[in-house]
Amino acid sequence: MTRHLSAEIEPTFFGGRYTLLRRLAIGGMAEIYLARQAAMAGFEKEVVIKRLRSELADDPRIVEMFLDEAKIGAQLNHPNIVHVYDVDEHDGIPYIAMEYIVGEELNELCRRGISHGRFLPIEHAVELIRQAAAGMGYFHAKRGAEGTTLANQALDIVHLDISPTNLLVTQDGFLKVIDFGIAKSRGQGTRSEVLPGKLSYMSPEQAARKPVDHRSDVFSLGIVLYEITVGKRLYRGPAQEVVQKLIEGAVEPPTFARRNFPPALESIVMRTLEKHPEDRYQSAYDLADDLEAFLRDERMHSGPVRIARYLDLLSIAGGGPGRPELISEADSRLADKDLDFDSQVFDGFVPGQAEQWEDIEQPDTDVAAALQIELAELRALRTPVPMRSVPPDADGPSTNPVPRTAPDEIDAPTRTALPLPAARPTPMPEDALAPPPPPARKPTTPPPLSPMPPRRDVPQAIIDSPSIGAAYLQRKSGSSRLPWLVVAVLALAVIGLIAYIVVK
Repeated sequence: MTRHLSAEIEPTFFGGRYTLLRRLAIGGMAEIYLARQAAMAGFEKEVVIKRLRSELADDPRIVEMFLDEAKIGAQLNHPNIVHVYDVDEHDGIPYIAMEYIVGEELNELCRRGISHGRFLPIEHAVELIRQAAAGMGYFHAKRGAEGTTLANQALDIVHLDISPTNLLVTQDGFLKVIDFGIAKSRGQGTRSEVLPGKLSYMSPEQAARKPVDHRSDVFSLGIVLYEITVGKRLYRGPAQEVVQKLIEGAVEPPTFARRNFPPALESIVMRTLEKHPEDRYQSAYDLADDLEAFLRDERMHSGPVRIARYLDLLSIAGGGPGRPELISEADSRLADKDLDFDSQVFDGFVPGQAEQWEDIEQPDTDVAAALQIELAELRALRTPVPMRSVPPDADGPSTNPVPRTAPDEIDAPTRTALPLPAARPTPMPEDALAPPPPPARKPTTPPPLSPMPPRRDVPQAIIDSPSIGAAYLQRKSGSSRLPWLVVAVLALAVIGLIAYIVVK
């Protein structure tokens, strides 16, 4: 399995205002590049360019989904959500310019904690989910911008793929919700079906292929909250068994796994995991508020700085350097400057946790059968689905919102994880429903990117307009029919010639 397809490239002028510096990854749907945006007066900004793979640019459905992700992201501006800066095309291929974030997946962070015997402390776990819920509440409540066709109307954004691989923890202790690749919202055009997310994080209604709303995301975040506070997977097993548990709403209370689990937190967890949407939190903001109240009432202390210090301790435990600016005054006064784990309190780790954290393989055939859909339909739905990014390692940064589709390919997303010491490559999550790779060639190096002359920027106001990409889609769908028209004309000409010869 190829985890990294990163490569050094010659700096390449791109899109009229970017310079591609390094290819970070290639996946089933897109290529990801680290780029620099430069402007007057020495302005420079690092961004991530997510470029649709050229062999998929003739598929209107995939192009539409790619542009839908850009349109949703462009309308969101929240500290706990990855930012989308630009959407355009270069040499006829659409691309998205996204925020470059230094961090790692929540899934990988937990795995690193387990590897050092120091699982994520419960107060930090609660604080990270509180931040995720705050970002979720924001995009659930988002309304259309003034001057657009959906001005002041609820956009009804549902992420549909909330999981530990789509929650990025930055090196400064903030959480970012990423990857809106399969999200649904009002005004998406022709796409109406609900695409399946990662199997073990679906809501009961999503697993049963029923209509979903924002409360489906609340359930998925509840699964993550359960897992990172208890320290093991909630739905772990064969696909049919997982789907059955999801549909039945079977949840083992946290105290069954950890007898000292706080009762107040257990009540919050179990409410997020109610089988019926009307029994769950009706707003992610309410969930965030209850988590904040829990930390306050239990006198637990967390926050971005404390989380950043925990990440620093993990780095030191892995043999890497610490960040001097994160050393507190109390620690700096210690004669031996001892920052190891023995002087800290980590309440989350339990013996045998590594085995309970890893997923169980779920083949596509089993997943399709569990969801009661045809295997071909599952793979068709999954083809453009974004998935997880490459974990940080010694080779260099990876990025976050992550499209990937094929089991042997990975897209690095808008999140970008710089290498953190002792971070190890991890197996692809078995609960990711990955389709086979696209039939077209899979080059190890991207096609050359020809320069594009500078042009004026597109006004931000049009980004959330329903017409974004409409001309592109129409052009591509029209051009894809041209070869068939040529073949038909040639066939008629040949038939006419044969008839002429026979009659003569």
